[in-house]
Amino acid sequence: MTLNTPQLLSKRIFVPGSIASLCILTMVLLTSQSGFAAGVGDVAPAFELQTSGGESVSLADYRGKKAVYLVFWNTWCNYCIKKTPRYIKLAEEFSDRIEVIAINTTWSDTEAQIEQFQEQHKTNYQLVYDAGEVVTRRYVVQAVPTEFIIDIDGIIRYRDGVPKYVAAHIPDWFQPYTADMNPLPSCANPDAL
Repeated sequence: MTLNTPQLLSKRIFVPGSIASLCILTMVLLTSQSGFAAGVGDVAPAFELQTSGGESVSLADYRGKKAVYLVFWNTWCNYCIKKTPRYIKLAEEFSDRIEVIAINTTWSDTEAQIEQFQEQHKTNYQLVYDAGEVVTRRYVVQAVPTEFIIDIDGIIRYRDGVPKYVAAHIPDWFQPYTADMNPLPSCANPDAL
């Protein structure tokens, strides 16, 4: 069988389209199998975890009160370590409007390593341990750091791509979410948070 040029082109166009469709279908199946979706505009999956000191940390505690900057991390993740000063500064400057919560995925970390990290880096935000990776799976986290901004209504506003200049966006996180919101950072002062 001989194919002419239009037939060849249609075959080439069809294959990438099929691959893209397969990728989308796989993502839908993965999130539906986990029972949770954790994308922009979704309600953030609930969780309650413990700090190394035994303090309970629940996402529900902040609903209607504060936005939550949620980060999934590990002690061995160099980029996570590099971002630690940012989280400390956010917790210092915006503690009345944003709660910073760092969930350790437990990928090769122990609670003792988290305590050591907390002491070494003098963190002022909540570090919790996700024993069994239950919350990590609910949020469909596959790499660290993975960051979320959750507004006061419990809606995910960002999944990664969190604006560098958070201060300019805080008022938005206290307003009802609409799908047409523009998540692009806009801040005149490049040194501001």
